[in-house]
Amino acid sequence: MTEIEALLSHGGWQLMDPRPLAAEHRGTFELPTAAALAALQPGSLVRAMFRTATIADASRDGVGPYDVHGRPVLVEIVERMWGIVIGRDTETLEVALDNHPFATHTRLLPHDRVRIPSTFVIATGEPVPDLPRLTAFLAAWESDPANPRIDPTTPVDPLSPPRLRRDQQEVVNRIGVPAHPPVPFSNVLVSRNVTPDSVPLYGARFEPQPARRDCGWVFFTGPPDLQQVSETVGFDVLTLQAAQQRHPKIQPYLAMAPGWGFTLFPEGDDIYPTG
Repeated sequence: MTEIEALLSHGGWQLMDPRPLAAEHRGTFELPTAAALAALQPGSLVRAMFRTATIADASRDGVGPYDVHGRPVLVEIVERMWGIVIGRDTETLEVALDNHPFATHTRLLPHDRVRIPSTFVIATGEPVPDLPRLTAFLAAWESDPANPRIDPTTPVDPLSPPRLRRDQQEVVNRIGVPAHPPVPFSNVLVSRNVTPDSVPLYGARFEPQPARRDCGWVFFTGPPDLQQVSETVGFDVLTLQAAQQRHPKIQPYLAMAPGWGFTLFPEGDDIYPTG
């Protein structure tokens, strides 16, 4: 069984023991002290490392997300995620996940319960201010029939499409092309005149440039001519996360494949192939 197959058989994730990494990087990777771990209680924040399965990204992995037969190409990434302690015994913490994984082929979701050995904790935080309210929320969420729970260790089909945000899935469904979700820390170009309120806003996705960690997206406003905007306004190189802060309404379109673009108007949008 390959490492990816092993991850998929366990819901697309596995906890990672950080101690070998900390021993290899003494002075730059410091784990919590035994006293800090002993002080953890329900409501405390803890962070752990998770190996997760996700679709490949050209800017990160140097290979595209699908093979020649259109099947997802899956890779392993490591995600550092926070959780809230909801119980503990001598050696293990029961934690409610407090992050949404970036990975596209894992069943882990926010609020899922995960048991973490205390020795796997890589950071701690102050307890949440209202533990009874959190406990009541989790109980209501877990019993809500409109939100059926799936055991996060249920195997994941390697041929399943990447898991996306609902708004991104709706856009991908509209164009009928497999999703190409970009890495949040990959680079994009944003014209210097873009603000959160810019309309019309144009977005076009070109082929990624792995050497530049570029996912292919360009966002601009003003005249609908990319070359003209480049010559008169100019572009900033931003991470995708920073671009979303510059104009939050780009979020639904980000998983569109290279060769597609959109125009965002005050009254709606237009989606089209770019050539």
